[in-house]
Amino acid sequence: MSEALARAFQAESPEPGAQWFAIWTHSQWEARVEEALRLKRYEVFFPNLRVASRRRDRRIVLARPLFPGYLFVRFVPSRETYLRVANTDGIVRILGDRWDALHPIADDQMEAVRRIVTDGEGARAVPWIRLGDRVRIAAGPLTGLEGFVLAARPGRSTFVISVDLLQRSVGVELADEILVRL
Repeated sequence: MSEALARAFQAESPEPGAQWFAIWTHSQWEARVEEALRLKRYEVFFPNLRVASRRRDRRIVLARPLFPGYLFVRFVPSRETYLRVANTDGIVRILGDRWDALHPIADDQMEAVRRIVTDGEGARAVPWIRLGDRVRIAAGPLTGLEGFVLAARPGRSTFVISVDLLQRSVGVELADEILVRL
């Protein structure tokens, strides 16, 4: 486990009532925001995946954010804490309606993300595709086609094109990562 992950999850005695919240940052500011929040003594979790990358003369392993533009911070929600976190350079906002209506993230979901990042070989982010979503195919021989998701199973969705005039549809099962939700 990386040192940053260990620090984020090994609070000896987390404050009673502390919850995880998602922070939306400026583009590519995640690491700077993480460091600034750590200096303010907050528990911060910035999940990264190790991804192989090919250069002209060699292959290297890069750390890529699992959720680009987002990181997670744990604190007890209050107006003062909200203002202290939200006024950190690089933060666009804390996800929620306002300081007294933030959207906490369940501890079990945060633990699942942590386990995937630390133990998940070949883990990758995929789009959030639901039944009925209108989507466009972004890669492959069907690139550019738009249609609806009729059925879904983990990692795959049944993409449907309907021909209104004939009142008929054609479906094909595709990997979620090549679908873009409209």
